[in-house]
This record gives sequence, structure tokens and C-alpha cells, in this order.
Amino acid sequence: MYATSMGDELLAAVASLLIKARRYKLPEQFMKEYMKDVMVKLPLLNNYVEYWAQKAPDKEAMIQHEDGKVVTYGKFKTLIDFFALKLLDMGIGKGDRVATQLVLIPEHIIFMYACFKIGAIIAPLDLRLKEDEVVRDLGKIKPKAFFFLGKTPVIDFTKIGEAVRDRCPYVEHLVQFTSDPKPGDIIPGAISITELMNKGRLLWLKIKNVFTRKLERVYAEIGPRTPALIIYTTGTTGEPKPAVLCHENILVQNELLSRGTNLSSDMRVLINLPPSHVGCVTELFMTTTYRGGTSVFLRVFDVALTLEAIEKWSINALGQIPTQFRMLWAHKNYAKYNLGSLKFVAYAGSAVDVEFLKKLSKMAPRFGTGIGMTENAGFATFTPEGISIEEMVGQVGQAYPDLAPVTIRSPMKEDGLAGEELPVGEVGEICYHPPIVFLGYFNQPEETSKAISKEGILYTGDLGYFKEMGSYRALYLSGRRKFVIKQKGYNVFPDEIESFIASMEGVDVAEVVGMPHRVFDEGIFAFVRPVAGISLTPETVMDYCKSIAAYKRPQYVEIWPADKLLPLTRSTKVDKLALKELATEIIKGLREKGKWDSVTGQG
Repeated sequence: MYATSMGDELLAAVASLLIKARRYKLPEQFMKEYMKDVMVKLPLLNNYVEYWAQKAPDKEAMIQHEDGKVVTYGKFKTLIDFFALKLLDMGIGKGDRVATQLVLIPEHIIFMYACFKIGAIIAPLDLRLKEDEVVRDLGKIKPKAFFFLGKTPVIDFTKIGEAVRDRCPYVEHLVQFTSDPKPGDIIPGAISITELMNKGRLLWLKIKNVFTRKLERVYAEIGPRTPALIIYTTGTTGEPKPAVLCHENILVQNELLSRGTNLSSDMRVLINLPPSHVGCVTELFMTTTYRGGTSVFLRVFDVALTLEAIEKWSINALGQIPTQFRMLWAHKNYAKYNLGSLKFVAYAGSAVDVEFLKKLSKMAPRFGTGIGMTENAGFATFTPEGISIEEMVGQVGQAYPDLAPVTIRSPMKEDGLAGEELPVGEVGEICYHPPIVFLGYFNQPEETSKAISKEGILYTGDLGYFKEMGSYRALYLSGRRKFVIKQKGYNVFPDEIESFIASMEGVDVAEVVGMPHRVFDEGIFAFVRPVAGISLTPETVMDYCKSIAAYKRPQYVEIWPADKLLPLTRSTKVDKLALKELATEIIKGLREKGKWDSVTGQG
């Protein structure tokens, strides 16, 4: 139970009342007794929509920047019920999967919460997936329904809908998000969202439910550990895996992020990340809803629209990956936008240097970062408020042991038990503890057992160590276990080398990969992108690296064009595998000249 995990007696009482009440509305006496404080711990994601709909029904919950559409908390709650009734009408119930491939719009979010309410598990897919990839990923969870877009100026999603119709026989309902379709717009075998949400039918379902109380009975069966959301991992090795998250996982992460950011119900957050990623859904949107704030949506990320939305809607909180911040700063009209409303900005996904943090500090008076992953619904740590830039650089924040402990451990044992916890200062694998740990990969018990120990401890694949900072204990990231470079008998952590090279004047970004080397087992190959307008040479970078231990120095430096983005994964992290493929081609040429496998390096 979420209550037990949080160690909160009040929460236990709330959870017990909510689960046993089987009431459509929260009881009046309950509201008076238990909802006096701004933040009351509730067991289900939907409870927070209900709470804020009761407390501030006319407050904006969601705003669509492109068209100005507003959904209040009161309307949010009402529409969840309508959508939930329609899902039940379609024969979708607890445990069934529903997949979507949609942009970030209020209707998409409302469908998510409708699924949560009836116990269906929703899986939002990445918009960039092609037909074969969608069919592959759907095959892993076999959803009953698939919601998809129609023809757009960028992609014709009807081709994907046709592929699902023809190749996924388990999908019983194809719903195309084309509003007011013209003849021929909807693919054969699908229905439009307009037809699905026929107002007359919805009204009938609502009236019928007054007598049957089916929705209330179904909702009463939902608990904190009920599977709610599937987010596909988008790591750098292997196929994406469907990670199953429950209410408890997400809500603990919401509380953790709330503490880290220290934002209140007046928060207005701009969300420009894809709904197939925890950064969008569980971190930004659900934490904002948890706090009773307002979320402003962009359908898809756009630099100019991001800057425009911050100014127009007086956005006071923004969370992005470092690449997105760099793109904002590089926009030709960046200085013309009024971003003075920003109070807090957060970055995550990759390491940054002092210069990056200095630029970030000019955007907002408060800023921070943390670390986490899909499998723990987002953040597991966050940096303390008020620390200096110099103290922040290199670390990924502090853990919150009362919510979800973080430990550094030796590798998982062969019998599936967790390895020993390592002392402060020693590098090991970063591990997360319940209740923030996901339920597992859907129908993939072997993969799940590789990630979660028998005690329920999640092995992240990230290597790091704790460092005592006086008033708190900071977590430092050393790199990914699978990307540690074995050179000259040493373990070399890419993050350390990347941070060092990035500290060089004129360097914007540095990325390092290990490549097969006939002398050193693995050679260090560095991709270095200069700041726009700065001329860098491999020789100057190599010379700068003479200040670090010899076994940490790159064997080769490739200068990346300043105006070109590094390859990214679907979760917008730098794609190390793509860089390794590029390095392989470059090394072929070097080897033909007898230069890569030399002792000195940089042929």
C-alpha cells in the first residue's frame, strides 16, 4: 500500500476510506476532515484530480498553447468519467491494454486517467515509430484498442493504422483522431474519435450509470498497486521493453519531485516533451496535477513555440533536457522574448558543465536536476535548493530515504539477491528501492528478474557513488555499466572524460565511447562539438587532455559540426550506439592507414 510505504498514518486512513467507500463522489465529511491541508496523501492518481476539482473546480488544469483551449479541474474530472464510461461500453476493463500514438493534447491525458479509473493499462507510443516498430511494440502487450492520428503535414499516420488493422488481430478497436472527418478520411475498419464520443451515446451511458453504478463499482476495485501505465524503455541497447508502472510508483515520484522543486499550487508548467516519455507524463504533468498547478501543452516540441508559450502564459516552471535548453539559447530571437515569469528550471538526461549552469541561472533564479529512469516513473533524486553552481556540477542530487531509498551496491548475485551495499565514496551500481520501483516488464519475467532483485531492489545499470556534503549526501554519476571503457587494465568512466573535455574553453558538448583497440583492448573515441563560431582542432583537444591520467585520454578526437545535433535516442538522450557506429566507420579508415591501433593515438 502507498500509505504503508510512505509511513503515513493519515494516508492509511485516507486509502482505507477511499477503497472501501465505493462512492462516486468523495464523502462530504471526508472532505471536511481530511482535506484541510494543501497536500493530503491520497492513494490513486485520479484522487488528485477529484481533490482539486472539489477544492478549485474553475482552476485551469490544462491549456493547449496552439489553440488556447482550456480544461479546468472540474471539467477534467467530468470528462474522465465520460471517457471511462465509453471505454467500459467498448468492453475494455481492468487489466486490458489500450495503446495510443497521439500528440500531447488534453484529450490524450483525459483518456489516460479514464483508463486509470477502470483499471485498464494505457501505453502511449512514440510518434516517430514507423509501421513495423508499432506492430512490434503492440505485439508485446496485445492491446484491445489503438488510438492514432490521421494524415498530418509531417506524417501520414493512417499508414500505421492500416498496418495495425492488417497485422494485429488482437486489436478490436481502431480509433482515428481526425476531428470532423470528410468522406474517405477515416481508414476502413476504424471509427473517428468524433463518432466514438457521440454525445447522445455518452449521455445515455451517464444516465444508465446512475442506476447501475458500474463505474463506481469498477473504480472501487482499483488500488495503489494496480497497473496503470506502460512506458516503453528507450535505452541504447536492444529492443524497447514495456515497463509497467502503478499508481504508487508514480505518486511517490510526484512527492519526491515536489520536494525537490519546492513548487506550490500556483505552478504553471510548460510541457513540450512527448507523452510516450516519463518526462512528460509522470514527471511534469502528474506532478503538476499532484500539486494542483496548471500544465500548458505543446503538441510537439518547437523552439519558437516554447519561447512564445513561456511569455504568453507566464510560465514559472520549465523542465527540459540539456539539448532543448541549448536550442532555446541558440534561437536568433531568444533575447527578444520576455521569460521573466520563470521561477524554476530543471534539466535531466545528460551531464552538463559550469558554463551550461551559468546560462541556466540567467533563465530563472532557481534551478536543479536529478536522476531516474522509466522504471521508477521518473526522478529518484534531486539537488538541494540553494547550492552553488560549482557544487551542483557533476552531481545528480540527494535521495529521500523516507520516500524511496537509493543505495550503491555490488552486482546482483547469481541467485537473484541484491549485492552488498557499498560504503560512501565507493563506485558501484545505483539501486532504487520500493515503493518507487516499477512492477516489471509486461510479460517479460526474465528481463524483469535481471532488473529487480528478489528483495524488490531495482538495478539501474548506472554506476555512481555518494559523497558527504556536510548537510546532505550527494549522488555522483560515473556512467552506464554497459558503457564503461576497459583500457590498460583500468575501468574508465565516459562521464568523467566528457565532463573534463566539456570544461575546455570553446567546447559545447563532448561524448565519449569505447571502441575495440588491438593494443589497449578498448580505445577512447571522443566526439567534440565546439561552441558556434569557435574553431577547434583534434590536436588542441588532445593537448588539453594531457592534464588527466594517461589511461583516460582519448586515442582519437572527432570534431562534430557546431550547427549539427548529436544523434539522439527516442527519449532524447545522446545515442551512444549511433556514435559507436559512426566511430566504427572512421576507425576503418584509420586502420587502413595503420593509425588507430597505435600506442600514441590520434593518427
